[in-house]
Amino acid sequence: MGRLMDIRGLCIAGVVLQALVFGLGSAITKLAYESISPWWCLTIRFGLAALAFGVLFAPRIVAGLRAVQVRDWLPAALCMAVSYISCNVALDLTSATNVGFLMALPVVFTPVIAAVVLRRRYRLVHLPFQVAVVGGLYLLCSSGGTFSFGPGEALALLCAVTGAGAYVFGERGMARMDVTAMSFAQIAVTFVVSLAGTFAFDGPLDVAAVQPEAWGVVAFLALASTCLAFALQNAALVRLPSSTVSMLLASEPIFTALFSWGILGESLSLVGLAGAAVITVCVVGETLVDGRAPLPARRTLPVPGAVPLALPFDRKVPSEN
Repeated sequence: MGRLMDIRGLCIAGVVLQALVFGLGSAITKLAYESISPWWCLTIRFGLAALAFGVLFAPRIVAGLRAVQVRDWLPAALCMAVSYISCNVALDLTSATNVGFLMALPVVFTPVIAAVVLRRRYRLVHLPFQVAVVGGLYLLCSSGGTFSFGPGEALALLCAVTGAGAYVFGERGMARMDVTAMSFAQIAVTFVVSLAGTFAFDGPLDVAAVQPEAWGVVAFLALASTCLAFALQNAALVRLPSSTVSMLLASEPIFTALFSWGILGESLSLVGLAGAAVITVCVVGETLVDGRAPLPARRTLPVPGAVPLALPFDRKVPSEN
């Protein structure tokens, strides 16, 4: 039992680190957008990330993808691509405050999608935390104000729904796949879709106009916010339910607000601080409640010679159907 709790704790810590990296990335992305468009930023970011993964793990990736069917990784990859692209386009159409509130709502959608896709029983004990975290996100990102619902808000909501789908389909795929193969599939598909969108909706890139700090931001987004973050998320989905991962990632706006204050000089009101406190309490409470539920069974990886990123033993658990 102690070893299982250690693994769960490492997975939780990894997702929190992912939220921190995402928060820093969200803050510094604004610096990059001063000299590079969102479409080109996405394309270069995921192109570099796919290249890095391919160079480092090519044999493992090929073996991992050959060992499974396309349906094991394509739904999660497409959801991830749509989530990232819709979020970045939404930032051009509406305020970052509105986008920040709406894109953090996978915590609400994930258990519902999991009930349909994974046929997992929805536990009512999660409902109070989910309702409270939505209120906390509203206080944090809107400071108690109101917002209108337009095309930008619709895209941000699409980001939240497809982000939840990425967690759920990712959890299902990780029952059969290697972490590296799943991460590469998500990165590569997002690159392909971003590249198609760039050619369809953006003009040629003026390389000379891109500032050096923008290239530095793109490199950070590619290596940390993409390669590292995707690997942490998929490794966590081996041991944690997708609903728990989405709840932990709901802490991302807190890190975004802190980094925006330190890097961009943005301020956080007392109402926003209250929202951050509500989110923190909800994330801790949900994690403790989820820790009492049975751990998902760990299946044997089909990749010859692959080393699991969790302890290589199985644990029988009662069915949640």
